[in-house]
Amino acid sequence: MSSGNRTAPVVSIVTVAHNAREGLLKGLAALQAGTEVPTEMIVVDNGSTDNTASAVRHAFRGVKLVRRDAPLHPLAAANLGAAQARAPWLLLLDPGLEPVGDAIRTLVEYAGGHPECRLYTGRTMRDRADDGRTVEGPPTLWGTVCVATGLPLDPERLPRLDRAIGGEVPSLTPRMLLVERDLWDALGGFDERLPAADLTVRARAHGARPVLVPDAHMASLTAPPGAREVTIAGLAERMAFAHRHWSPGQARAAGWTLIAAALARSFTGEPWRSAWQDRAWLSTMDTDAPVPVPAPHLPAQAKRSPQETRRTAPQP
Repeated sequence: MSSGNRTAPVVSIVTVAHNAREGLLKGLAALQAGTEVPTEMIVVDNGSTDNTASAVRHAFRGVKLVRRDAPLHPLAAANLGAAQARAPWLLLLDPGLEPVGDAIRTLVEYAGGHPECRLYTGRTMRDRADDGRTVEGPPTLWGTVCVATGLPLDPERLPRLDRAIGGEVPSLTPRMLLVERDLWDALGGFDERLPAADLTVRARAHGARPVLVPDAHMASLTAPPGAREVTIAGLAERMAFAHRHWSPGQARAAGWTLIAAALARSFTGEPWRSAWQDRAWLSTMDTDAPVPVPAPHLPAQAKRSPQETRRTAPQP
């Protein structure tokens, strides 16, 4: 990585790992060998108990390691890693991703030719098929109904999107996300109290046009995820997103839909029993005013030189 030479990094790669040592080590080795773009690598060991930190220190001395004894929310951990970055571009990556070709170069070259987009992603593949995990839609009222009723649908995963074509998309996930550093700083990073899609929604207010670059491929070295689980934290994030970004009427409708589901399904066990017993996650559902969700509080950012803070197109 560029931390071992004198080349200033173009991209700061931030990876948050929690008990994912083997996939992380394989992914780091592939990233180190798989790009010509000057990069720095930042790994946040988010409370792992599998000796991740020691393994990274031993195998990759040029990697900047941030260690947490107790795990943070993954989005808060990503903020912590991004606070250590020096490059004009941030690339957030899940552990256990292996570039197919020079995927990082593909992303930054596209970003250099399309600076108006400001947020970019590629495709993560399993068995040569897109796993659909880099692009999702933001929470919607219809998606909330599906969660509440247990319908075997997940419209927020955009099942009809042709990911081989690419182009502008509704919102990006932190699985593989290239973001202009100036935009990241202006947004204040992720707000861990809301779904990750909140970052893209706020970025659009700054003129961003998030885009999928279909030729930027990475292979997944880890097991595929199961179906999306309903959790109290997920319900709280969904309602916070509704209060921030939806009309008061839509937020109220979502709240009543979820509370009815919690009542009807509380006998089935967790998480719906707890959702019915403790409805604090609904916040002020019955008010006509949107709930003010404060901006995220991030770790202090290291000061950058005027040359670093000036926006530049990425040049690999």
